Amino acid sequence: MTDPSTKEKSTSRKKSILTWGLMVAVFLFIRYTDQGTVVQGWLQQGLLYTGIMQADVRYAETNNVPANFDLELLSFEGEPLSLESLRGQTIFVNFWATWCAPCLAEMPFIQNLYEDLKDENIAFVLISTDDDVETAKRFVEAKGYTLPMYRYSGNVPEMYAVRSLPTTYVISPSGQMATVHFGMANYDTKGFRDFLRQTMTVDPTPTLPTP
Repeated sequence: MTDPSTKEKSTSRKKSILTWGLMVAVFLFIRYTDQGTVVQGWLQQGLLYTGIMQADVRYAETNNVPANFDLELLSFEGEPLSLESLRGQTIFVNFWATWCAPCLAEMPFIQNLYEDLKDENIAFVLISTDDDVETAKRFVEAKGYTLPMYRYSGNVPEMYAVRSLPTTYVISPSGQMATVHFGMANYDTKGFRDFLRQTMTVDPTPTLPTP
């Protein structure tokens, strides 16, 4: 006759194995599949909605650092763009990729920012680092984003050789690097809008806004 305690231990062990197996499967799905990247993006987007992760606008820490305008790009439609051609405007430059969950999480906030400020003297330059531009193009079209999207078309200056995604730069009309933000952020805030507008003023050292 089977000992009841032995049977209970066997059942418990099976449940434990199934639980761990399920957890590993979920982890692998989220970590290594395209669908998993989307799920991560949704979760991280929820975090951004809480307002915890604000854009870095600590201008004083990067003040007097000249931006490098020697960056040549192509739009997703194949139209060339030189960063030099945007000199004199405030330039919002964001590096992203479709495989980067934090990039996907912050994109709707950047889209909202663009919709509000596109008629002002602010240029938006979103640069996909995907190996296959068609993948990025399909993603943008599926989401209905209208942000100006680009890809590299030549050598990339060391200043923009990003080592983590997403990375965002703001360049002032005077040609200075106003700020650099590593990682995702909620750019759809009054504080960040005020910061961008302040970079457009004659004074090259805008005061920090209230988030």
